[in-house]
Amino acid sequence: MIAGVIPVAHRSGGPLMDIVIKHKGQDVGFLAETEEEYASCISKVLNLEPAKRRKICEIGRDRVNQFSNEEFLNRFKKLSKSVIFPGKR
Repeated sequence: MIAGVIPVAHRSGGPLMDIVIKHKGQDVGFLAETEEEYASCISKVLNLEPAKRRKICEIGRDRVNQFSNEEFLNRFKKLSKSVIFPGKR
């Protein structure tokens, strides 16, 4: 996504739960399971209007920021504090 590629990924695990999810109410990619679904998703990507394609790419790039080292560290600290000091914010 950071490279401006619209993902077509398997509808399971990480892609389903964390990666290819709506961001700011917008799609960042497509999920599929069967050969037919993959073909349909790839066709959708290839036939997107240029403005829509650019918008999905832009939203995807923004979404990737949630996987940065800094964001990971911030979430880890917050979770650790909630375990070590339950009830405190």
